[in-house]
Amino acid sequence: MESGNRRILIVDPDSQAAQELSSVFISEDYDVEVSLCVKDAAERINDVKFDCIIMDVDLPEMEGFKAVSILKAIDPKIEIIMTASENTAQLEANVRRQDIFYYYIKSFDREELRQAVRDVFEKLGKVKKVKKMDKPAKILVVDDDPLFVKAIEAILSPRGYEVQSVGNKAEALEQIYETKPDLIVLDIMMEKLTDGFDICYKLKHDPEMKRIPVLAVSAITEKTGFKFSPVTDGEYFEADDYMEKPVKTKDMLKRVEKLLQE
Repeated sequence: MESGNRRILIVDPDSQAAQELSSVFISEDYDVEVSLCVKDAAERINDVKFDCIIMDVDLPEMEGFKAVSILKAIDPKIEIIMTASENTAQLEANVRRQDIFYYYIKSFDREELRQAVRDVFEKLGKVKKVKKMDKPAKILVVDDDPLFVKAIEAILSPRGYEVQSVGNKAEALEQIYETKPDLIVLDIMMEKLTDGFDICYKLKHDPEMKRIPVLAVSAITEKTGFKFSPVTDGEYFEADDYMEKPVKTKDMLKRVEKLLQE
C-alpha cells in the first residue's frame, strides 16, 4: 500500500462540490483525492494509505453511514468525517452510532470542517509546523492580469496571509516602499516587457528593500519561447524564486512558505 503525508479522500457524488472542497484542502497543503462512490473509495484506500475520509451521507450505492464499516474493514485506523446537506434526529443518531471522528452539516461554517480535519492530523501527530509570525504575513501580488490575481488570492488568503495587489510598475513601487510587504509575487511582463525586471532590480539594489523575497511568476516561456532560470539568469534578474504560469496550488504554497521562513 502506497503511503503519503497528510492524505485526505473526499467521497461525494456531487463532483462540483467535491472539487470545490478539494481545492480548499489542497490550498492548506493536504494531499487530496476525490471518489464519487463507495466502490471507488474502497479501491483507493486499498491501494493508498489515507489518513482521513470526508464522506457524504448521500451516496449512490448506500447511505454513507452504512459505508463506514466497509471502509474501516480495509483500514481500521483511517479517520472518517461524515457530512450531510441537511440533518434530522434519526440521521444524526444513525451517523453517530458509527465509528466516526466527526459529523459536519454542510450549511454550517466551513471553518468547522477545516478545524475537524486539523484535529484529525493533530491526533495523528501530523500537524505541519511553520514559522510563527507576530501577525499575518503581508504578500503583495504585482500582476496586471485580474484573473490571475484572484486565483492567487484564492490560494493564499485561506492560509491566513494578508494579500494585496497592484497592476503596474508605478503602483507596485509606491506600495512596496509604503507598506514593506513580507513577500512579493511579481509578474515579469506587464505594461512593458521589462517591468518585472525593473522592479526587481530596484529592490535588490536598495539596502532597505533587498531582503524582501521576490517570487517571480510569468508566462514568458509560453509567450516568447524563452525559458528563464534564476540559476543561469540570476545576474540579470535577481528574484529569489521563479514559477511559470499557470501555477499549481501546492507548489505555490510550498515556495511561499519556504521564502517566508528564510
